[in-house]
Amino acid sequence: MKFVKFILFYFAFFFCSEVLCAQLTEKEPERKWYSPDYLKTQYAGNIGYISFGAGYQWWKQKAQIDFLYGYVPQFKGNATIHTFSIKNTFRLYQFKIKQKYNLSPVFGFSVSFEPGENSYARIPDRFPDGYYMTNSIYGCINIGLKSTFTLKKEHFFSAVEPYFEANTLVDYLYYNIKAQQYWEEEIWSFALGFNLYF
Repeated sequence: MKFVKFILFYFAFFFCSEVLCAQLTEKEPERKWYSPDYLKTQYAGNIGYISFGAGYQWWKQKAQIDFLYGYVPQFKGNATIHTFSIKNTFRLYQFKIKQKYNLSPVFGFSVSFEPGENSYARIPDRFPDGYYMTNSIYGCINIGLKSTFTLKKEHFFSAVEPYFEANTLVDYLYYNIKAQQYWEEEIWSFALGFNLYF
């Protein structure tokens, strides 16, 4: 129940903030260089059952870097898990659809840190040497699609960008290549999310 309340509060906070900030008539001060370009929320995708944070665009808006906090409740992961991730996404191309819509294939990777008793930075002695990797820090690669929708000027946020991704852990790729057997379908995870641009 606490988790449900947390999710409801989170979405209510950001969507209500758009309505409240749109009503402000005073001219807003110029944004600082360190101010993020957008807020991000993501469901699933190996960085948390739900994750959120902020990000920046660079390389002429072809690349993004995100700083995210992820949360997995106990009823989903058999333990409460917290993750901290740095995620990079690169736009491969942008298809224009009727001058109003767009669709972009993307590729990216992330590095996550998971503190707590469910992960380890050093392989426990009970495991054979060279068989397992440490899992407190892990990497993911992802491919997906995103689309950007520009909002009207009276909105606090300038655009919304939903996206879909398929991703896998680097460790999973390593083990499958090392085993030289058929690829397991279970190594893939899917994610849904959106960015809200200032």
